Amino acid sequence: MKDRVEQLDGLRGIFAVLVIAHHHNAFKESVFYNNFFVINASLFVDFFFVLSGFVIALNYINRIHTPRDFFAFLKKRFIRLYPLLFYTEIVFVIANLLGEQSPMKNVGNMGLSYYFFTTFDTLTFMGSSTVFGAWISNNYPSWSISAEMISYLVFGLVLLLLSRFKYFAFFLITILSAVFIFSRGEYLLAYDYGFVRALLSFCLGIFTHLLLSKKSYRLSAFEIPFLLFLVLSMYCVHHWNLNLWKLIFPFIFAIGIVIFSSSTGIVTQLLSSKPFQYLGKISYSIYLNHAIVLIFVNVVLFRALKSPENEWMFGLSLASSIALTILYSHFTYEWVEMRFGKFLKARLN
Repeated sequence: MKDRVEQLDGLRGIFAVLVIAHHHNAFKESVFYNNFFVINASLFVDFFFVLSGFVIALNYINRIHTPRDFFAFLKKRFIRLYPLLFYTEIVFVIANLLGEQSPMKNVGNMGLSYYFFTTFDTLTFMGSSTVFGAWISNNYPSWSISAEMISYLVFGLVLLLLSRFKYFAFFLITILSAVFIFSRGEYLLAYDYGFVRALLSFCLGIFTHLLLSKKSYRLSAFEIPFLLFLVLSMYCVHHWNLNLWKLIFPFIFAIGIVIFSSSTGIVTQLLSSKPFQYLGKISYSIYLNHAIVLIFVNVVLFRALKSPENEWMFGLSLASSIALTILYSHFTYEWVEMRFGKFLKARLN
């Protein structure tokens, strides 16, 4: 198997854009938000976790044997994640401090200490845990980057300390994570125990890689049926308010990875095309940039320009937010992810 599956990058790019639509929720009665698909598009974050487990296993499952290997792995992941995480968090803090009406709005009587605690929580990769408190980060999607880094840490430790029993350990983590989520009565954990939700999906990604490493499949015929099943599942959990049934979605996404990794069908060809590959390439920037862009667009349209609050303007707001996020992400990918990443790599080496 290749160390990268192009069609999965394309799928990641599309799902990152759909997360923008989910967070475009300032006008909850709008047809652009108030539908089962967009309301539940937050579930695509779990696809990112499953895909991450799959890709990390694809590249590292047999490469971490010594403490040196372990720290080299963590350093690479840190260099990949931290530049953009740091940049977007600082941008958000500055935007909050310079925001209209109040330089420190929504902080109660905590003042500047609020920004210290929330920023510290984010930049130490603890934003998906209660280690420093269950703070909602300034750049609210960044909790999942904490969950991602914690998953990398657990993955590396399992390979380092339990190499002979690694798959049993990952299976145990999967079961314990599912039990914990069930005991909480809430699937969409984020700022408190989001790392548990991530570990469940990440480990499923590891087992997805194990399955595909054993045998090749030809599954092109299942592309469209899978997508229809995914949408139907989203409808069902929404229509019947099946909160804990959302536990099935990491498994659904794992099946999707198996299908699209083993397909040459029309959807796979589309996902492998240049536009979708580009979305996949900048998807990390899209994910961490979109919240500030959503706020900016709505402030300009509905506060500064006092546009009417109707469906046409809500649609314009969403389309503008997606377009500006992609444009902005082109520059943050080049200048923050790549160039700052190279700078950080040179200094750490």
